[in-house]
Amino acid sequence: MGWPLEFLYTLKLGPRAKGYPILEQRCAPAFGDTGHTRMCQYLENPSRLMAAIDHEKPLDGKHLEEVLAWRPETNSAGCFCTSTSRDHKWKLVFETIHYALAQREREQDMER
Repeated sequence: MGWPLEFLYTLKLGPRAKGYPILEQRCAPAFGDTGHTRMCQYLENPSRLMAAIDHEKPLDGKHLEEVLAWRPETNSAGCFCTSTSRDHKWKLVFETIHYALAQREREQDMER
């Protein structure tokens, strides 16, 4: 509905030698964000939406490489109202981190 949203994604990964297992993950509105309070599902039931966002941990315990094979049903809506739109955003986060780590590993390996 035209309101900006700012969410923070936090991941804790295990070591490269173990395939970067996903140890912790969290998604939450950034401090000061008010856009999330304008989403339709928040207006309908704020505690249910925020609990769903907080509790969903796709790929928890999996290796980061598995992100490339993960094919959740997705919805590219800008909001966080459905699990499919939230999965779409998680997929983007995981892929971005995977790419950045692969680039860093390539550079490190070339230095050896």
